[in-house]
Amino acid sequence: MNNCEIVKDLLPMYIDGLCSETSNKLVEQHLSTCTQCKQIYEQMLNEFEVEQIGLNTIAIQQKQPFEKLNHIFKSYRGFSKMLEWLTVLAVVIMIILIGKGFIDTQGLAANIKHQENIEQEQQNIMNAAFENFATDGASGLEKVSTDYQNRIKYIAVFNTADVEPLAKDYDKPKAIYPLPYERAKVIYESGQLITDNITPSDYDIGTMVMEKDGYIVQFEYARHYLHEVERAFQTKHYSPTTLQLWIPALIAMIVSLCSFFLYRKIKDTNRKVQKLIS
Repeated sequence: MNNCEIVKDLLPMYIDGLCSETSNKLVEQHLSTCTQCKQIYEQMLNEFEVEQIGLNTIAIQQKQPFEKLNHIFKSYRGFSKMLEWLTVLAVVIMIILIGKGFIDTQGLAANIKHQENIEQEQQNIMNAAFENFATDGASGLEKVSTDYQNRIKYIAVFNTADVEPLAKDYDKPKAIYPLPYERAKVIYESGQLITDNITPSDYDIGTMVMEKDGYIVQFEYARHYLHEVERAFQTKHYSPTTLQLWIPALIAMIVSLCSFFLYRKIKDTNRKVQKLIS
């Protein structure tokens, strides 16, 4: 085998850089003197470069989807971090609202208890008034007026026929705009019989009326006690329910759970994508 055949066999490895140092020197010396082998070498070298360009193009094309995926991954990682902080914030707000829910529930329970006490007291005053009136007549209101003088200002008895008819639901104490006192059979204030003209209060929540057995008992609360009556009235008619108090905390709890599970889902997805890119 002559040198040309040897060099031709070595050229592929020479181009790939796989030949030993001795073989490289042999090829290079031969190419410097042999025109035919040099042409073959240049042709093989061109084919090799074209092949490398093709391989590089394929590699770039294969890499592009992963580069896009990597870009999406970075965006998701940023969103995941933001969602993590939002989850923490939602949990903090939820804890605050739960605490507020407990405080508001205790406050509502206290207000309802206060309302029940006021209503029971109103019923007690009316019961005492009708019982004393039934046994002692009009003067029986004197004891009621004395016993509750720190609560009520005036207490009076009317004949039902002397005033405009009341609704049917006045068989229990009910707030009303005061009936005109000039039509009353008797009026007491702090245990004292009142014979002078009285200007009724213009505050209907502070006046209670009850009808029974053809008579009507009316009493007005003392001014210093009106705030207690107003509190009971507001509780009965305008206080939120326990469920309404807890709605903000329940919403915060739902948002926190949704945010947490979404954060975990995105984080798991990011881990899978990162593994795929790697």
